[in-house]
Amino acid sequence: MLAGTSHSEATVERLSKARIPVVEIWDLTDKPIDIVIGFSHEEVGAAVARHLLEKGYRIFGIASVDDPRGLRRCEAFGRELTKHRAAKPAFEVLPAPATLQTGREALSRLLAPGKRAAPEVVVCNSDTLAQGVLAEAASRGMSVPRELTVMGFGDLTSAAHVFPSLSTVRVDGAKIGSEAAKALLEMFGGEAAGNRGAVRVDTGFEIVVRESLAVLLARLFY
Repeated sequence: MLAGTSHSEATVERLSKARIPVVEIWDLTDKPIDIVIGFSHEEVGAAVARHLLEKGYRIFGIASVDDPRGLRRCEAFGRELTKHRAAKPAFEVLPAPATLQTGREALSRLLAPGKRAAPEVVVCNSDTLAQGVLAEAASRGMSVPRELTVMGFGDLTSAAHVFPSLSTVRVDGAKIGSEAAKALLEMFGGEAAGNRGAVRVDTGFEIVVRESLAVLLARLFY
């Protein structure tokens, strides 16, 4: 089992020749090595962009670490904004790993003097970064969501219990695991790997709206 679908050519060749089951998870591709079960990071980014545009937001910031899958979500977010003729987002990328400190640093950079207009919403490529953004906003006396809206990714167990509770994107990790097990069991009880087609299962995702995200027009009356 491999997390992700980005592999070197040598890795793909060796796995393809090994004649053993290969399950790629937490991602999607139209050309899996064998079995792929997960969700589209590009569609996550695009869906979050559409959701925020529908809420009335127009000035965006992105806080990310240099994680390949997270960057794909952020880049898809930016492309969707362009498609809807929205302003290009301010983009801060810091070295991995994602920590609370990294999130605080990202917001500090987005709000640094001399930058263009402060973002109305900061989209983070993980809940951990987003919680750092919330902490930095609180240290500056900024009210969330009245002065700043924050969006995370992952729906960590802490996301619903920070203050304000964090809006995020939920991915069903348990479903990914069970679908992977099901695909393997079906393989073991059926045709040999070399005699069947590739398996592709999209487990989807869900945008979870909590207190850190408000309808923009409603913020005037907060």
